[in-house]
Amino acid sequence: MDLREQIARRIHGNVVIMGIGNPCRGDDAAGSLVVRQLRDLPGVCAIDAQDVPENHWRQAVNHRPDTIVLIDTVNLDSAPGSIAVLDKDQIAGHWPSTHRMPISVLMSYFERETHAGIFLIAIQPRQTEFLQSVSADVQVSVAGVADVLNNVLATMPRKPDAAAGHLKGVTR
Repeated sequence: MDLREQIARRIHGNVVIMGIGNPCRGDDAAGSLVVRQLRDLPGVCAIDAQDVPENHWRQAVNHRPDTIVLIDTVNLDSAPGSIAVLDKDQIAGHWPSTHRMPISVLMSYFERETHAGIFLIAIQPRQTEFLQSVSADVQVSVAGVADVLNNVLATMPRKPDAAAGHLKGVTR
């Protein structure tokens, strides 16, 4: 199953997309970069949480999401730029690149508070050293993930009240 199909099968209703990553650590910025490329669509709340997703919990919960998509770099033991769609139970075998809080803890909190469907789009980094630029492999993946999300989000059916839950722009 390709990336578009994997995402389209899981995403519905009001959607929160949270990009996670440290913009000063090379490829770790991938989640933030994806969120910055998302179009402004009804029923979608895009949050650039950078490396402090816990600071944005309440904003995400207040959107009353049906689906929460987290995007982060994760060591998948694969080629740089590789992409995987992971559920909470699949994350235990992988390690997020630079964050203090495990993604599984964030997912558990969101499950408890929202009862939304939650998944992670993981991107394999090449390097996450301080003050490095984003590698070409990860730049290609960022563009691809943003394109797929924009396409899926623009074509999915909306709940009648989705426009009421619309939040303009990316929160930084």
